[in-house]
Amino acid sequence: MKSIVFGQLLEKLLYLSNQKKSTLARELGYDVSYISKWINAKNLPTQKNISIICKTTAEFIVKSLTPTSKQELIDYFEIDIDVSDKDVLTQYIERSLRESYLTTAGKGSLNVYKSTRSEDSYNSIMHINPRLRKQYLNKDFGIFATKSNKFDLIISANLYKLNNDEKMAIADMKEGLNKLSKDSDIRVRFLMGFEGSHEDIVFNTILIINMMTVYPNMKFEIYNCDVDSNAILAVIKDRIFHSAIFAKDRRCLFTSMSKEKHIIDEMYYSLEDILKNQGKLIAERKSPIDLIKDKIYIQYIMGQDLRWLIGSMNEFFMPYDLFMEVGASIFGDDPKILNELNQINIFLQNVTYISKIKVLMYESELKRYISTGELKFFNIPIKLTLEQRERHIKYIQDIVEKSENVEIKLVDGSFVEDFKNTADPSLYLSKNIKLAKTHPLNNINDYIIIKDNEFKNLCDELFKVLWNDREDVVISDKEEIVERISKTLAYARIINGTFNPNESYKI
Repeated sequence: MKSIVFGQLLEKLLYLSNQKKSTLARELGYDVSYISKWINAKNLPTQKNISIICKTTAEFIVKSLTPTSKQELIDYFEIDIDVSDKDVLTQYIERSLRESYLTTAGKGSLNVYKSTRSEDSYNSIMHINPRLRKQYLNKDFGIFATKSNKFDLIISANLYKLNNDEKMAIADMKEGLNKLSKDSDIRVRFLMGFEGSHEDIVFNTILIINMMTVYPNMKFEIYNCDVDSNAILAVIKDRIFHSAIFAKDRRCLFTSMSKEKHIIDEMYYSLEDILKNQGKLIAERKSPIDLIKDKIYIQYIMGQDLRWLIGSMNEFFMPYDLFMEVGASIFGDDPKILNELNQINIFLQNVTYISKIKVLMYESELKRYISTGELKFFNIPIKLTLEQRERHIKYIQDIVEKSENVEIKLVDGSFVEDFKNTADPSLYLSKNIKLAKTHPLNNINDYIIIKDNEFKNLCDELFKVLWNDREDVVISDKEEIVERISKTLAYARIINGTFNPNESYKI
């Protein structure tokens, strides 16, 4: 601690103990302006009073610590002595404050800078240990989301230039904020650049798709925008500003934060201006009904070069009668929608399923569907009977065995180990239209229509890599695929009581 300027050390201790300058001022019997001047390096306590100031401050800080904040303080300053006894920690902080004071006073740094606006800005930014940056960022998000019913966050980062830990930290942030969204109006806008190496295209593209599709109840938007490739900037309106600088090897070099209003305002409105004038929203959302009514769905299936990554079982590859049965059970009171569904069904049966299609289907999802009966018909969750499931799987098996145009491959596992506990993504591509689906939550089950051309190209490249290069998890052998689907169908028939043991797995 002694290597830190006295004012910065005092500010960090207040931050870690979640205390205010005014509270410390009352404890010391000083006006709060004195505390501000010490922190801003405009002045130092007199040598006559420094002993009592250090002792009282140390006692105040330790008394304010919770078990969690105490451990954070120990981690932050990398204290390597046993401080389980409060008196030991108090003495350690008191001694550190004294040493920092003597070092700062000995450098004579107070005579180097005068009180200027730029100096005020400089001293209002506090350095944070890079190893603990994500911890403090998440903590601050949680604090400010619970303190206010409005939470407006803008993040600027180029995922293609960050290491995977940083990428996952940004993605996981959405889960944390979702837990707070019941009590707060949360809005997140993400400025993201795609410039850089595409060697991690599978990880990066699936990560972005997941960010758009999980927790659809949140106001979460991603913009394609040229951003600083070596920095992460995050600002919560009227609350706090965080930043991090990275080296070429993707290692975090420096991090900082500020709670000064003029810095927060400057960063927030600067990023918002960039977003409005340079950012391109990479996708828009539409409800299943709007997708059907606006003819977007039928335009998609009429397109060329169809490619499907099926992360959840849906309306594809249903027999004609089953498609209409399920459609009627969901939209039975809307004759216009039923008419649209009939047109879609006719086109699927007579054009799409005899055209060239490439399909990647998660085998785990196929098995889950057989076990639970849960299916997303136009992304609307519904549970099918065992008999309906059997008809569906049998139709898929017939297509695999007989079709010369529809190529179906099974995905046995996860393309990215870090996402193995995340719901599998769904992606539907054609030459002109690219769609994804949100994971339904609280009756929100929108489709994602990808609009940004650069991200469209990345989705095309993703499917190409998965289809051609991921033999470690993709099963391409037709006989093996038929056998696996036959076993799945046999399992369905065992459950349904219609299995004939003399037929083994052959249907």
